[in-house]
Amino acid sequence: MANKQEDLLFKDVGEEEIEVLLKRIKIKSKKKKLNPTEIRFIDANVLIADIIIELDQIILIIEFQSTIVDRADKDRFLAYYSMVNFKKKTKKEVKLAVISTAEETKKITHIIGDSIEFKFEIHSLMDEDGDSIINNIETKIKNEKEITDEELIDLSLVPVMGSVNTQEQQIEKSVKLILSIDLEKNKVKNLVKSIAYLLADKFLEDGDKKTAICDALGGKMSAIYDYGQRQKDEGIKEGIKEGKDVTLKKMAKYMIKEGKTNEEIQKETELSLKKIQEIRDEN
Repeated sequence: MANKQEDLLFKDVGEEEIEVLLKRIKIKSKKKKLNPTEIRFIDANVLIADIIIELDQIILIIEFQSTIVDRADKDRFLAYYSMVNFKKKTKKEVKLAVISTAEETKKITHIIGDSIEFKFEIHSLMDEDGDSIINNIETKIKNEKEITDEELIDLSLVPVMGSVNTQEQQIEKSVKLILSIDLEKNKVKNLVKSIAYLLADKFLEDGDKKTAICDALGGKMSAIYDYGQRQKDEGIKEGIKEGKDVTLKKMAKYMIKEGKTNEEIQKETELSLKKIQEIRDEN
């Protein structure tokens, strides 16, 4: 379920969006192209690489890690490397980079047997203050200030940064803000949602909360509303009214595109007919 929805998000990610992410981990390239699904899915049951990007000289595999890389992780990364190298349709070298919140930036050499060496780099976000990023975005939203592309990418990466909160709490906080921001005119909108979706799908335990978050990020309008209600029911008070208003407006826009009348939209969203007409006039 999650993998198909995730791919629908990633398929619209453009080169400009990828460039913002690459800057975050200090990688330069003129060409940036997400690789197709058949390369990402190395083993349909076990091994699915997080992100694979074709650059000028290399094919780059990006993995997100919230624990210290152990032997099993190294073996898994080697499997990604080997299968991508096998499936690629180019002579470009394959490299792997890990974005981690658990250890320092460093280069790793994994020795297999007597002669095989597999090298990859860890890019640490453990010293990045995810809480400050959340607070900064909340302040900008409150003051109606513009949020930059870099800030939006950082917001999606908050779950793999340092925080006083749990990773689950950080996922919820970042998703809540992402869903409250009108990303339609932003060039990194698809990548932000895709990364947020990927991290939620990877790090949250299976259950109603994970399903609600992934469905909401996947664009399921009813799920966006349900997720807002879930937050309210769990006592998350900050920004609830603003978040709900934005969510209902998104629902109304979606229903207008579907050809629904103002009365039908009012029944589903409880917005006033006047407000619905204002939203209709904006389109």
